[in-house]
Amino acid sequence: MDKNFVINGEELKVQDYKLEAGLVSFKLNHKDYRFTLVQKDGPEMILDDGNRFKAAVGSMNAEGESIVMARGREGKISSGNKKTSKSRVQAGSLVSPMPGKIFKIVKEIGSPVKKGEPILILEAMKMEHSIRADKDGTVKKILFKVGELVQGGIILAEVE
Repeated sequence: MDKNFVINGEELKVQDYKLEAGLVSFKLNHKDYRFTLVQKDGPEMILDDGNRFKAAVGSMNAEGESIVMARGREGKISSGNKKTSKSRVQAGSLVSPMPGKIFKIVKEIGSPVKKGEPILILEAMKMEHSIRADKDGTVKKILFKVGELVQGGIILAEVE
């Protein structure tokens, strides 16, 4: 599968991206890269290429992009075939304002909520951001678990 990586503003196209059988591999500029997958816990991984390091891949946003963090650097991955239309975001959908990590789920699915009540807490940029109900109703969906990385602009929960 081909993917576009954007690192420090530079777009790099990788070919043959794979994550399988304990290996992460891809080609970039006709050079093969292979990393041993030591451990995977949700979006977080420990990879080894002679040196161990942590990496994490966030969830995909409406533009089909995911944030990748590894070795103190941050970049984006995009895949043209996974784009979703922003117009598909429906009323009652609560969208992440920025990339971050789900810190706490305040309301469970099926819980009644009033407009302005927090449904979940997003941790981003060393701050906590309350994701609040945009109307009175019932929590229909919570799409992520505590500790998961999320991209900005994606649906986190729905109220009906």
